Amino acid sequence: MKKLIVGATVALFTLVLAGCGDTWSGLKKDTGDNMEAAGKAVEEAGEKVKE
Repeated sequence: MKKLIVGATVALFTLVLAGCGDTWSGLKKDTGDNMEAAGKAVEEAGEKVKE
């Protein structure tokens, strides 16, 4: 019984870490996309100011 609990705990811990890794990757991608969009908006605003 003790081995079953330890095995289940290890499996759950592994799944949680995998989920955190996916979340971190998604967060980095979303942040990069947002920074790119913000940069484009600043460039467009700068062009409008020049006009």
